[in-house]
Amino acid sequence: MRVMVIRILSALVFILLTMDIYSQSVIVNREIDYSYNNSTWKSLKGYLEAQSHAMFIVYPDTLDNFKISIPVSGGKMFDVLKSNFGKAGYKLSVTTDSSVVFITGSTKIVTSLPPGFFNTKVIKQEDSDTLYNNTISEKVATSSVYVPKIVIVGESGKDYITYTLSGIVTGTADKKPIIGGTIYVSELGTGTTTNEFGFYELKLKPGKYSLRFNSLESIEKTIRVQFRSSGKLDAELDQNLFELQEVTISSSKTSNVKGSQLGFDKISSRVVKEIPLVFGEQDVLKVALLLPGVTSVGEGVSGLNVRGSPSDQNLFYFDHMPVYNTAHLFGFFSAFNADIINDFELYKGSIPARFGGRLSSVFNIKTKTGNMQKFSARGGLSPVTARLMVEGPVIKDRVSYIAGVRSTYSDWVLKLVNDPEVRNSEAYFGDLTLGLNAIINNKNSIKVSGYYSQDRVKLANSTKYRFKNQGLSLDWFHGFTDKLNLNISAYYSDYSFSEENSEIEVSAYSRDYLLNSNGFDAYMNFDVSDKHYLTGGLSSVLYNLDRGDLTPLDNKSLLTPISFGNEKGLESALFISDEWKVTPLLTLVGGLRYNLYKYLGPQTVFKYSEGLPHSASTIIDTLHFSNNQIVKSYDNLDYRLSAVYLISPDFSVKASYNRLSQYIFMLSNTIAASPADTWKLSDYNIKPLTGDQVSAGLFLNFGQNLEGSLEAYYKHANNIVEYKDGADMVTSKYIDQDVLQGELDAYGIELMIKKPFGKLTGWLNYTYSNSTVLVNNTSTGEDINFGLRYPSNFDRPHSFNLVANFMASRRLILSGNISYSTGRPITYPTSIYYIDGKKFLYYSNRNEYRIPDYFRLDLAVRLEGNLVSKKLAHGQFVFSVYNVTGRKNAYSVYFIAEDGKINGYKMSVFGTQIYSVSYEFKLGNYDD
Repeated sequence: MRVMVIRILSALVFILLTMDIYSQSVIVNREIDYSYNNSTWKSLKGYLEAQSHAMFIVYPDTLDNFKISIPVSGGKMFDVLKSNFGKAGYKLSVTTDSSVVFITGSTKIVTSLPPGFFNTKVIKQEDSDTLYNNTISEKVATSSVYVPKIVIVGESGKDYITYTLSGIVTGTADKKPIIGGTIYVSELGTGTTTNEFGFYELKLKPGKYSLRFNSLESIEKTIRVQFRSSGKLDAELDQNLFELQEVTISSSKTSNVKGSQLGFDKISSRVVKEIPLVFGEQDVLKVALLLPGVTSVGEGVSGLNVRGSPSDQNLFYFDHMPVYNTAHLFGFFSAFNADIINDFELYKGSIPARFGGRLSSVFNIKTKTGNMQKFSARGGLSPVTARLMVEGPVIKDRVSYIAGVRSTYSDWVLKLVNDPEVRNSEAYFGDLTLGLNAIINNKNSIKVSGYYSQDRVKLANSTKYRFKNQGLSLDWFHGFTDKLNLNISAYYSDYSFSEENSEIEVSAYSRDYLLNSNGFDAYMNFDVSDKHYLTGGLSSVLYNLDRGDLTPLDNKSLLTPISFGNEKGLESALFISDEWKVTPLLTLVGGLRYNLYKYLGPQTVFKYSEGLPHSASTIIDTLHFSNNQIVKSYDNLDYRLSAVYLISPDFSVKASYNRLSQYIFMLSNTIAASPADTWKLSDYNIKPLTGDQVSAGLFLNFGQNLEGSLEAYYKHANNIVEYKDGADMVTSKYIDQDVLQGELDAYGIELMIKKPFGKLTGWLNYTYSNSTVLVNNTSTGEDINFGLRYPSNFDRPHSFNLVANFMASRRLILSGNISYSTGRPITYPTSIYYIDGKKFLYYSNRNEYRIPDYFRLDLAVRLEGNLVSKKLAHGQFVFSVYNVTGRKNAYSVYFIAEDGKINGYKMSVFGTQIYSVSYEFKLGNYDD
């Protein structure tokens, strides 16, 4: 018996020794190359675990920022680690099953976890994630995070084949799909994000992985997966409201270093709510003004100027609906209710091929989906507005609704002003957003969104305005397979305005305008392999413009009626793009977008003599076109190309080139965008706009939680539209006789440093830019500014923004931001001259001077209500001061002749401090 036992023990010892030798050989023989030199242990750990199929545990864990030195010729993994960690007094050892590598500060070689590493707490089975193949071991917990021991996904597969892991990420409490959530594979250092339906896909080879699920407003969850072949893994994330912004593990598509996007920013609703703004009103577009490369011509105006371009070169999507007027009350407030916004993405550099139609940028705004578990409500009161958002299930866990309404009661503020003209004015706006979200099954989701807004403004007793936006969109997501999915969106969007002006009795008038667009886009995503990710599809939009009528306001007006006519245009596109992972360090993204635009009848157009200015006297022919007959066709091929090269896991270089086309533009008689501005289609005589942009940048992560970027860009636009000097913008019927087309050149450098999580969060950015316009038509002899290049209206060379949020406690949040920018260009009168005794002003070259520089400091304090465990409702107060220093920032400079002299004055919109107190509430506990 003893002999048998000895033989068995001897055999076991031999097996264990053999296993130990094999396990160590995995570490010893695995090569590591020089490209990972000087990486931190925190960033290198995932790569090593993927290569060796082992888990690395450091005890005590104090080496996250320890730099790993690798010889130029590379080396064996074990030798490199032993050499580096040996200098720090650490030792390496391997468990007998080759699953864990211990790096310990003790000289003793360990083969088990250090005492106290795990708690004894066991999580109940019903609290765990959805089980797959009915295989899961009990969960154990460290002091900070719960980690399932193993979840098996799929059947046995071949180790060398890449399979697809997919699933849906939702919130635990409300079952809402988590939009823009991140799934990070620790062992590979890569990941992905969820789409608007909470769906994600990953390409993996069989093996053991740690998947870290996260979103801005959720507690991070890690799931250990034994991945065998294609399968599904859904996840539910618990909400966390105690941090300003939780740790965000960005994906390969959007991360600061590894993402292929340049000029890309994504802002969550949480960030929007933390930033102090005028009248305490949360405003997503005012937050955008704190990003690098985004400016406006002044306070209280609509329209954003991105990288030195006019505001009409920005495309705004609201749940796939294009929005043509993004402001309330001429720009004092955004047209979007912040309560219902989930996040927004700003593309101003490498714009994806599926977006087109504008030269400068795309603002992609996404709304929240409704709570699928229970009814919920939230809202707020500010000095001039009130808002309410409600949501809840229609069919629990399947169908939900959401509705948001906002309105102003600002008329009472106007009544407090002593100026009778202001006191007799009116200012009202309201908006309504509706949403319905349905998860039909694991392969199909549908989202319906509706939007309506209106403004009514009366300036004293002389001018009345009415503005209205309305739209409807339907989005359908369908997954054919784990590798192939389809997204289809159809939308209707309508913008209209009317104006009544009685300022001058003999020329009092009324005018109306309507822009309607109907369109759809459909695209497919296809995981061809672990190296290629294809996106392709088509889009089309039909524009109908009723340019309205100019009619006498009453029988006292001597104005001659004018009908401006209608316009119709069809813009269609085919697009395809490929994300190609050439090597682990180099990723290329290429795309093509073919645009076909048709200007349609019924229409009457003029032909003009070649080489002469377009005017009534140079018309040589009149052409008539019937309904839907093609008046003029334009086609363009747009290009997209970007590249990212990883110098190290925390440092990359990126570059991109964009070619874009635009077929609709804005006619404006002011520098600032106004709701009374009208949109115009490219036609028989006015060519579409085209533009090219080249950009490059350095991106790095450093310190504990800092992100940095430095981007440079240059762009050139052709056929931009400028009014001729002296053109009549109000009564102009034939636009092609009153405008000229020219060129815009812009270049700049943008520096950004961001701290995305922790008690103190925020960002700091600086932008240097230059934007100039050249209008010189050599064939007709027409020009602006004597044919010389001049600064654009949006040229602001220096811009600086600082945003900071500090969580002093769970109930007290302090926020502030600082903004500085160079004053915008302006044209001044410089002298007086007389002709036949008549006095005339002589003006400088166009935009030769500048108004004073702009500076503003804002502060806010957010005080949460008490945090008792069970409450019917929870509330918080927000105290804010806009323009703390009371600086009289000039919106414009104007001149008045007084006592034989011309005196200049500057006008400020907010020339003093604006104090605000607002109250926000929601049903349920603090963390509901």
